[in-house]
Amino acid sequence: MPATMDLKVVALDRVYAGVAMNTLVQWAMEGRISTADLVRATGGEWLSVTRVPELAASLPHGFVVEPSLDGEPEAEFEADEAEQWTAQRPRLRAEEAEMDMTPMIDVTFQLLIFFMLTNNLANPAPMLVPQAVHGRGVDPQGRQTVLIDENGTYYLGDKADDANAVRTLDSLIQEVAGNASAADRPMDVIVSAHKTAKYAQVRQLVEKLGGVANLGEVMLGVEEKK
Repeated sequence: MPATMDLKVVALDRVYAGVAMNTLVQWAMEGRISTADLVRATGGEWLSVTRVPELAASLPHGFVVEPSLDGEPEAEFEADEAEQWTAQRPRLRAEEAEMDMTPMIDVTFQLLIFFMLTNNLANPAPMLVPQAVHGRGVDPQGRQTVLIDENGTYYLGDKADDANAVRTLDSLIQEVAGNASAADRPMDVIVSAHKTAKYAQVRQLVEKLGGVANLGEVMLGVEEKK
């Protein structure tokens, strides 16, 4: 047999010219050549690789890999039961997927800060009221809210700040009476007292509210029972 031969890979329709015989044998052993491929001496007729004893003895069964002149496999091809080799897409090595969690953590902290700020704006000074034993909570919207903090200070509205503070009980009753007289229907009042506020002060406030005209129900604000 000649020292060099031309190889035609039928599945790829590609010709490799002047390949050394020992290289062809190595390619056959590595599965880079199939039984459907052809070889020839330079300028001669194409012959099946099975007609060359050195190559026929080295041919494996099952897979054929595209020959590469630099010795590295480029793509892999799978044979069917009749040993008719059909080119398939190259099988690439799967790269390990990695996820960068930094952007997700940043977004989570931004959302957390946003909800904390908006909650504080909606409830700047929530009153720490006692927990309910019976009944359910009510919606303060459309009702008059009166707050009593732990120091016994009165507040007219749903915010315990200086702008809503009322110095005396009589002043508070006067303002509630003015709001009730301006309402087009009986106005309900919610009294939210700090859980450490004195019972006598809360009772006195409720009794005073009982004498206000055009006043609806007087309710005590409590924490919803869990």
